[in-house]
This record gives sequence, structure tokens and C-alpha cells, in this order.
Amino acid sequence: MATPDQHTVSSEIRKAPAPVLAMAGLLAVAVVASVCVGASGLSFSRALQGLLVWDGSADHALVLDVRLPRAVLAVLVGANLAVAGLLAQTLTRNPLASPQTFGINAGASVAIVLTVAILPGLGTGGTVLPAFAGAAAVGAIMWFLSLSGAVTTVGLALAGITLQLVLTALVQALLIMSASTQDLVFWLAGSVTGADWSKVSVILPFTIAGCAAALLFGRHLGVLELDVTTGQSLGQNTRHVAALASLLVVLLAGSAVAVSGPIGFVGLIVPHIVRRLPGGGDLRRLAGLCLVGGPLLLVCADLLGRVVAFPAELPVGIVTALIGTPTFLLLAARQRHR
Repeated sequence: MATPDQHTVSSEIRKAPAPVLAMAGLLAVAVVASVCVGASGLSFSRALQGLLVWDGSADHALVLDVRLPRAVLAVLVGANLAVAGLLAQTLTRNPLASPQTFGINAGASVAIVLTVAILPGLGTGGTVLPAFAGAAAVGAIMWFLSLSGAVTTVGLALAGITLQLVLTALVQALLIMSASTQDLVFWLAGSVTGADWSKVSVILPFTIAGCAAALLFGRHLGVLELDVTTGQSLGQNTRHVAALASLLVVLLAGSAVAVSGPIGFVGLIVPHIVRRLPGGGDLRRLAGLCLVGGPLLLVCADLLGRVVAFPAELPVGIVTALIGTPTFLLLAARQRHR
């Protein structure tokens, strides 16, 4: 029997089907295009056939074992980063917050590179816990700064970017000093290249758990947008709710960095976009929209990186940076004006 929260989530989804369905349709098209586009010379029709009918050929193996996992990984990473960004903005009541602008991605990256330097040959699954630790450490610093009230909205974002730059410099130092980390250079740009089903299996449980929690507890998490006194007057334990939101940000962002590197700006851009769509409003609806909007942005960015540099590829993190940097500057200027 469905719980009241499950009934509420279903009701919220039914109230705003149009933008969700429209983005879901675009996402399906983008995923098919991602699977069918590549430098191998495989025709579009042959690649599409590989999705529908398996014949055991090398072409179909390429589709199912190389291209499809890449598209699926982009979907999962995009969902993680978008929902994490929404929760970070809600938790800190800061429209400039995201896993990148607050240095959370960089914290996870430092922890992963340091772990690989100490334990060479560690697989993707072994980097998840270090990623969580690094993301949690930086997230705690930024959260305490936010709670202190001593830093403005723009100042908090600048503090996060400064911390990110320091951590990035530390990562580069580790890369120079340790030969075992040299193969992480491409990963640090943020990429879903080289994706396989094992990477999908690493991130999938965290995506399901984190995104489901954001939907189920969205009514409680939305109280974080209010001040502490108002939240308490509504019967919410704001400390517990804030702790849950912080945990979800760490799980979602940390697992994304572990499998794809520090891809930036998805968590910043997507929440702002979905807030302007019909049906946006409370956090549950916004989280539902982010679950589709984040994957759509990342799959399209990955596809664009393959098209503009064909037959070579641009890491998807570079493409999102080119899109996100002017967006961040525009948001910062508007916030400073306010």
C-alpha cells in the first residue's frame, strides 16, 4: 500500500506533466543521438539497430558495451549534479551555490587523487568513499560559513571558488609528484569517456537513493528556504532536515565525481532553468524537473563535445564550463545588484 508521501509525489508529478514530458522526450532523442554518433564510422541506422535488435556483431557490441553505457552514465551524473545543486541552493539559501562553486567537487577530487597516489591501481568502486569524505569536508566548511551570516551571498560563492582553486592547485601538485596519478589528467577535466557498465553500477545505487529521498522528503527539505524560526514554527526540526540535505548533496556529488570527474556548472544552471518552467514551485516539483533537466544538459553537452572536435573529443566538463561560466557571472552580477 502506498504511503502518504508516495501519494503526494505522484500527485505533484501529475500536476505538472507538460515540462517533464517535454524534457523527457528531448532527453530520449539526445540519448539516441549520443548512441548513434561516434568516430568509429558506424552508420546511424546500424547503431540504431544495435539498440533494438542484438545480433552479436562487433558493431552491436560497440553500441551496447561502449556507447550506451556512456549515455546512461551521462544521464545518472547529470541527475546527481542537478539535484545536488538544487539541494545546495536550498540548504544555504544561496542562488549561486552548487557542488562546483562551493568547492565540493574539488574536495572529492583531492581525496580521490590522494587515494590513488597512495593505493595505485584502485578501481572506480574504491574511490567512492574517499570522494564522499572529501566532499563532506568541504561541504561542512561552506555550510558553517553560510550559517555564520558573516559572508554575503556573492562573498560565499567567491569563498567557494577560492577554495576550489586552492584544492585544484593541490590536485595538480599531486599529479606532478606521483606517477600513479598521471592517468587521471583526462578524468580531472570531467568526462564520461571510457564509461562502462561497471561505472554505471557504482553510481546507480546512490542516484536512486539520493534522488528518491529528495522527492519523498521534498516537503520537509523545502522548509530550508525559510529562516530557522519560521521552519520551527511549522513543526520542522530544521537541524535534522539540514543534516539530511547535506548528506544527500555529499552522496550525489561525491558519487558523480568518483565516476566522471569534477564536472562543473550543471548543478548551478539546471535549478535556475527549472525554476522558470511551468509547474515549478516547491522543492519536490523542482527536484522532479532537475531529474530530467540535468541529464538532458549533460547528454547534450557530451554530444556537442564530440561533434565540434570530431573526430577528436572535448571532455564534457570543458563544454559545461564554457556554457556555465558566463551564466555564473550573470547570476553573480544580478545577485550583487539585488
